Amino acid sequence: MRYAFFIISCFLLFSCSDSFIKHKLKYEKIGTCSEVPESIKMLANINGVRYEFYRCLDDGFDGKNYTVERSGDSVFVNFQKTATGGQSLYKLILDVDAKPPYNHIILDGRHVAIRATVN
Repeated sequence: MRYAFFIISCFLLFSCSDSFIKHKLKYEKIGTCSEVPESIKMLANINGVRYEFYRCLDDGFDGKNYTVERSGDSVFVNFQKTATGGQSLYKLILDVDAKPPYNHIILDGRHVAIRATVN
């Protein structure tokens, strides 16, 4: 019985991981998709990295139709689009906090260079 408790305790201790990825998206509908700014602003601090960019998304975008996944030292952010319905221009502000730190982020297929220092 003592050995079983020791083995279970060791398993729980060594299986704990302090790696995580947290994200929060703020969005604002701007207008039509006639001209989409290509710039991506980035601000890094001790709480993570904030990305500000523009995308053409479905008119009914509700802030839930996107995924954030980690693979190795990269973070992939993808926005689902439907073939039906119209699209509008949205201003998106994405906050990403991850441990261990990531070296690459791909925002909807576009690689963003991460060279900012922590303020």
